[in-house]
Amino acid sequence: MQIHRFENGSYIIAEHLTLGHNVQVGPHTTIRATECVIGDNVTIGEHNSFLVGQRLEIGALTTIGSHNNLTARTIQLGEYVFWDSHVTVGHGGKFSPNAHLTVGSYSMICARITLNTNHRIDIGEYVGVGEDVAIWTHGSFLPVLDGFPADFGPVSIGHHVWLPARTTVLPNRRIGNNVVVGTNSLINKDLPDGCLAGGIPVKVLRENAYPNDDATRNAALVRQLVADYAELADYKELSADISYDEDNQTITCNEVVFHLATLKAFGTFTRIEEDFRDYLRRRGIKFFTGKPFKSTLPDEYRRLLHSPDDFI
Repeated sequence: MQIHRFENGSYIIAEHLTLGHNVQVGPHTTIRATECVIGDNVTIGEHNSFLVGQRLEIGALTTIGSHNNLTARTIQLGEYVFWDSHVTVGHGGKFSPNAHLTVGSYSMICARITLNTNHRIDIGEYVGVGEDVAIWTHGSFLPVLDGFPADFGPVSIGHHVWLPARTTVLPNRRIGNNVVVGTNSLINKDLPDGCLAGGIPVKVLRENAYPNDDATRNAALVRQLVADYAELADYKELSADISYDEDNQTITCNEVVFHLATLKAFGTFTRIEEDFRDYLRRRGIKFFTGKPFKSTLPDEYRRLLHSPDDFI
């Protein structure tokens, strides 16, 4: 058994450990897995507890917050996953032989989520799971021999899905690709690809709604995004020269060119262009450059975060 100790007292215990470059782990975090593979530039916060019976894999450039409690046989997180704080993986039946979790690359797991791994949960790429969402693979309490209901089974969520705040997914459900669900919905049936759905219980509100590539609408949206960022850059006191070339589908921020059709960016980034890249990310337009997303803090907040000694 290998033990890797960090200077702050956190540690990893694993029979087989592969640790990438620039892995940062906050204090009071323990990671226990038979096999542990952590990619480059991964950041894990404080007060986390991982107990993984078989393989834990965390892809490069993934960020995990604090106060998370994760228990399963296998956990696989892709690249560029943003995983917030106070998330529970486990709950009822978590020591099942079917306790497996996968989260695809570029996905977001928000705060205070419950992922019940009595059976496997598969979450695709580019999936957003909002705050206080619960995904259950185990549902029972009263005795089944008296006719009371019980439901057990896996949950599968496709690619490009948005499950917003306070949504609940029941066992044995499949959500297709390119699906948007309304806030505070109860998903008690399968949802087909491309739909807009919502309600308690959930109903399909519109079929074949997504994706929808309307060029005229998109051009107007980009013009508004550029105008809005100009206002934000002025507030942050950033010198950002922003222009939009509708014919070539590019946005230029100073010397960096963002190609909307390919989601590739070319040029030398400073904190200004990184701030613009993060601004686009918050609107779902994500340019993955091999570096973490990073925005610039407005000066009125930044100066208040100095050490008290700096004001003496």
